[in-house]
Amino acid sequence: MLYTKFENKTIITGKLTAIDPLHIGAAGKENLNPIEVDNSVLKDSSSNPIIPGSSIKGVVRSSFEAILRSLDIEGVSVCDIFNEKKCCMNNAEVEKIKDKKLSDEQMAQEFYDASCDVCKLFGGKKFAGKLHFKDCYYTNDEGKPCKYEKRDGVGIDRKTGAAARSAKYDFEVVPKGTQFDFELIAENLDEKQMGYLDFIINMLEGKGIVDGDYISVGGKTTRGLGRIRLENVERTTINYSDLKAKLEGFINNPCGTKEN
Repeated sequence: MLYTKFENKTIITGKLTAIDPLHIGAAGKENLNPIEVDNSVLKDSSSNPIIPGSSIKGVVRSSFEAILRSLDIEGVSVCDIFNEKKCCMNNAEVEKIKDKKLSDEQMAQEFYDASCDVCKLFGGKKFAGKLHFKDCYYTNDEGKPCKYEKRDGVGIDRKTGAAARSAKYDFEVVPKGTQFDFELIAENLDEKQMGYLDFIINMLEGKGIVDGDYISVGGKTTRGLGRIRLENVERTTINYSDLKAKLEGFINNPCGTKEN
């Protein structure tokens, strides 16, 4: 499905809970104050932690690609978007479609049809993704700011196995149990893609491969950080007929002035 017509929209909301402490690093050290941590976490304008939608989308896509590629299901295609020869939209395929001298809409349809299942859903070189992962903002029912923790790290000398000289550093983490608002918007999904969406939600809930197999985000995930769990999931879907009826209601009763 292209974006020329509205077919359906699904909005998934919930809470993301940090099962482990999180470290999603900022661009660099914010100042030269020696008492500040070397590696701080990414924060919003209120100095509360934030999980970028791109961080979640990246790890979800990577995990989903690996699963589909391993299962080798008939009718399911997965490319390697970082490998020109193995990408569904490699230069040869793009030029082949362009040589057909099609209209813009016909060419877009050809590009879409030639794309693999993952690129159709998450986006590729010629198409925007159908899944929109929004930034996840810190939430606290009591309205209190987040209290951060500090961890120490040290480089290991590869010859001696002991701590390397002058290699100590520290970094900031978001505490275990911290919660964030979650929102995922899916547009114009076909029946197969609706099934993919269900599986992706299961992955975020920790039920993708086996129960308790949670997605990890941010840095230092091999050191015990990063696992998140999606909870309190709510789902709203509107399709073409629902939208048509809603729009006709506004046309027939502008400003809500007429009686039903």
